[in-house]
Amino acid sequence: MQAPVSAVPYIGPEREKVLADLGVGTVESLLDVLPRRYLDRSRIMKVKDLQATEHEVTVVGEVSYVQPMRSRRGKTWLVAGIDDGTDVLQCVWFQGMTYWRRAMQVGELVAVSGVVQDMSGWRMVHPAVDRLKDDADRELYHTGRIISLYPGTLPLRQVGLESATLRRIMRAALNIARSELQEYLPTHDLAMVGALPRGEAYEQIHFPDSWDSLRAAWQRIRYEELFFYQLLFAYRRHLNRTAPGGVAFERIGTITRAVWKALPFELTDGQTQVLREIRADLEKPVPMQRLLQGEVGSGKTTVALLAMAMAADAGFQSAIMAPTELLAQQHAQSITPVAEAAGLRVGLLRGKMKAAERRAVLANIANHALDIVIGTHALLEENISFAKLGLVVIDEQHRFGVEQRSALRSKGVRPHLLLMTATPIPRTMRLAHMGDLEESVLRELPGGNRQVTTVRRGELERDKIYEFLIEHAQRGERAFIVCPLIEESEKLATEAAVDYHARMARGALRAVAVGLLHGRMSSDDKQSALDKFRGGATPVLVTTSVVEVGVDVPDASIMLVENAERFGLAALHQLRGRIGRKGQKAWFILLPAPQVTPEAEARLNALIETNDGFEIARRDLELRGAGEFFGTRQSGEYELRYSNPVRDEPLLLAARASAFDLIENDPTLANHPGLRARFEQKHLHKLGLMAGG
Repeated sequence: MQAPVSAVPYIGPEREKVLADLGVGTVESLLDVLPRRYLDRSRIMKVKDLQATEHEVTVVGEVSYVQPMRSRRGKTWLVAGIDDGTDVLQCVWFQGMTYWRRAMQVGELVAVSGVVQDMSGWRMVHPAVDRLKDDADRELYHTGRIISLYPGTLPLRQVGLESATLRRIMRAALNIARSELQEYLPTHDLAMVGALPRGEAYEQIHFPDSWDSLRAAWQRIRYEELFFYQLLFAYRRHLNRTAPGGVAFERIGTITRAVWKALPFELTDGQTQVLREIRADLEKPVPMQRLLQGEVGSGKTTVALLAMAMAADAGFQSAIMAPTELLAQQHAQSITPVAEAAGLRVGLLRGKMKAAERRAVLANIANHALDIVIGTHALLEENISFAKLGLVVIDEQHRFGVEQRSALRSKGVRPHLLLMTATPIPRTMRLAHMGDLEESVLRELPGGNRQVTTVRRGELERDKIYEFLIEHAQRGERAFIVCPLIEESEKLATEAAVDYHARMARGALRAVAVGLLHGRMSSDDKQSALDKFRGGATPVLVTTSVVEVGVDVPDASIMLVENAERFGLAALHQLRGRIGRKGQKAWFILLPAPQVTPEAEARLNALIETNDGFEIARRDLELRGAGEFFGTRQSGEYELRYSNPVRDEPLLLAARASAFDLIENDPTLANHPGLRARFEQKHLHKLGLMAGG
């Protein structure tokens, strides 16, 4: 299995180099190049039988012609005819025409897949194309075999590594490696989830006998991926519980009680319960790894402050990291008065500070003249040294990569970790990506539920909306207007916040003062714009989604979201959390474009139907899918390639139970040498690339 790919027939120096560039250097890594999809004779449509549908279909035939086209206005496109013996399907490309003109060879057998349109004859625009070059492929189609189709890139095609050739190579590789495909997963696990043993799985993945055997083979691939992920979680929890050097906060009391007393409000029952959970964690010499999920405005920052007071009681420093300077400044403004009233020393570290001011803050961090340090990514810089860091708080944790979280934790000796998010994470996603974190949830809001009414309005109602905003602004209330972009873009016909503000200030909203806030402003200008808005000098604020997180303006009671269809569901819910924070009546007004996609329609409807962030998160997961739920993959994050936590939830739960049970009873895997070898070889290095860092 560890032999170089050059040991496999049909792989010479040129192909070996191209494969090496893709990270494929051994027979094992070659076998792990899995098919991206499959073709079956029973699933292929004849052109004469095609019908208009929203679903993809596949047609197999010979390229009968390739012809560039040009309109009278100079627009160009490329058309290729695919003749399957019953009729000809037109394939059309408006982009990449030079490539496809060379790639589509007359007389070549191809499979094309896509959505068909009836345009006085069947047409497929920008189809997926698979070359089926040789006679063996033709024969396979006549016998109805399931055909593996592999990922295709230009470098692979340039050295002839297309699906037909790769199938021959995979056949040879399996022949070489068959004797070494020993099983390392617990066999009873595989039987329980209906998955094939390792050797059979490789065979059926590349050369399936039936759809049932193919499903069982993929079941094994997905189960193995989830199993090793959960084994990492189980092993990290074991290390946290057994490794020496953790700090227990044994003296918790005086400062914590002083902070509690200095709070200008009563804690909710939920906050009190979460603090009990955090205190129990902090009193142990095992580093806390806790995820605090809470609705927008549920009081997570207050919980974090009291946790940091517990750290100070025990003689330790705390650091709280926020994703934006605006949010870090908000934390400083809300935390500092209460903390200082209790005798705590608070410092704010920003990216842009005067050199002397920065040196003073760094010195205070290093000599323990500060108990709480609030900052952004600036906290991660190498020249920042904490005297005694005992607690790390990461706010809006999903916005930070794991490498950043690890970097901050490394500034202390195994400090406790509290992750906070206002974007609730459905259970299956939490188990899949944060499997060894304890969970606390804040559901109730201080002062009771908010009175926010969410409505959708159309373009014809724009003048009434502006009148509504002016009326409430003149009463002393505050109104946000959120635009998707900062500047005009040729690609998006969405009015930018900058131009929108200029037009509104001298036009429809000239009766009131209108402010502007966006992400490209300097920190001081942002703070100034927010202060003027909060104080009422500019009761209407035109802004971007920079206000999505952490902006606290209690008098804000209206938010108008322009082009609401362009925002994600979680982002819209976060924005809604910025209004009605005093318990007053508030209005969240969605103003989408006249025509929206079905997906956008579903997002807008979900927002109108519920204010529950946990229900919003569930629907967001349904609409976006597990692969997109956490947004863009964070740098270095260990990610799932083949399994989907929502679709494969039974597999996830089975893998979790087995992995945690194994580590509980055999933490070094001494009784499972094959599994241990695989774990150490392929997965142990990923231990740091996980949610807690």
